Amino acid sequence: MSFLTKKAVDVPGISKAGPYSHAVIYNNLVFVSGMVGHDPQKDLSFEEQFKNVMDKITKILESVGSSLDKVLKVNVYIADANYFDTMNKLYQQYFPKEQPARTTVVTGFVNPKIKVEIDVIAYI
Repeated sequence: MSFLTKKAVDVPGISKAGPYSHAVIYNNLVFVSGMVGHDPQKDLSFEEQFKNVMDKITKILESVGSSLDKVLKVNVYIADANYFDTMNKLYQQYFPKEQPARTTVVTGFVNPKIKVEIDVIAYI
């Protein structure tokens, strides 16, 4: 009989907007919470927010011994369908080969400055 383990992870330097963990590890899988890339002090472009989000996700994955190369599933939430083509171009820079499974949804956000949110599932 094997024992399953679960561990919550928070990474210093990455802010949180509520009571959740940056990631949860379950056996050899890591579930990264939705990350946003806006700056409350100034307006950022979609491209800047996307980069900020991916930087956060990369930092979280690396903190638990994973990487973008080990991502299995990505959920991308964008505030406007007009961002879709730009998102695809940016996405390919982070996942140039063997792209993970992906869902993309156009949605509204509680904070109107947010243009993109991304969560991922990866392995360790």
